[in-house]
Amino acid sequence: MKGWPLWWRLLVISAFWASAFPVVRHAARSMPPFALSFGRGVVACIVVLGVAFATGAFRGLRLAFWRHGLVLGTVNGWLPNCLTAVALLSLGAASVSLIQSSTPLFVAMLAMAFLPAERPGPRTLAGMALGFVGIAIVLGPQALSGAEMLAGAVMLVVALSYALGTVYVRRTRPGSVLALSAGQQMGAAMGAGMLSLSFDPVGSFDQPWPVWLSVAWVGLFASAVPLTLFLWLVQRARATDAAMTGYLQPGFAAIFAALLLGELPEPRVLLGGVVVLLGVWLATSGGERRG
Repeated sequence: MKGWPLWWRLLVISAFWASAFPVVRHAARSMPPFALSFGRGVVACIVVLGVAFATGAFRGLRLAFWRHGLVLGTVNGWLPNCLTAVALLSLGAASVSLIQSSTPLFVAMLAMAFLPAERPGPRTLAGMALGFVGIAIVLGPQALSGAEMLAGAVMLVVALSYALGTVYVRRTRPGSVLALSAGQQMGAAMGAGMLSLSFDPVGSFDQPWPVWLSVAWVGLFASAVPLTLFLWLVQRARATDAAMTGYLQPGFAAIFAALLLGELPEPRVLLGGVVVLLGVWLATSGGERRG
């Protein structure tokens, strides 16, 4: 899949996912990260399970299929969700999204080992390198220090975790997108729920309605919807192409952060965003010989 059919899906998925950064940053000021991630997972799980049951997505599935849900529920679910909520306590939404946009680089590295037929060619690598130049422009030389440096390291772990999930789906091709999405959301909710029960203080779920509205938003529009679309895409496009959603999210995150939190991007951020988009175009356009 290339050209416009790939691009419009990348843009839609990126926009939905990017909306999570400012919304979670707002909610995390009141709700502990583990409780927030649990609530997010429960909302997404209810929605996807309902659609999956209504469409008969679970018919004929073997018990082994749920292994995929547990794996993805960890690497694409509770682990990155909890870590992102923690990082957003110290870093702005746009900065967190930009660091997470290193996911395609990790995907390319993992593809060299686990996806021989999809090893990135010179054009893809050049596009990724250009994208990271854009990220460097956005962050600037003094972007990370102290608590912010720790938050940046946490987001690199998040990027690696999402990359592992992308390569896992592309390598195993588990099929049944709705069932796989439901399995992942169940795993994500269970993992975050156990962490919340173990570490969060009593009363963590006693929150005002605006916070629960934020939880509902990220559960439905920043988890269930984009995840299902992404799982469909990653089984039909190259892993490195699908992972370009990571490069597109920062621009949307900056816009949403400005609208919702008043975090206005500096001119340097806008310039870096343009460079990132050029890198995405270079990496996903044209035809490279595969394998």
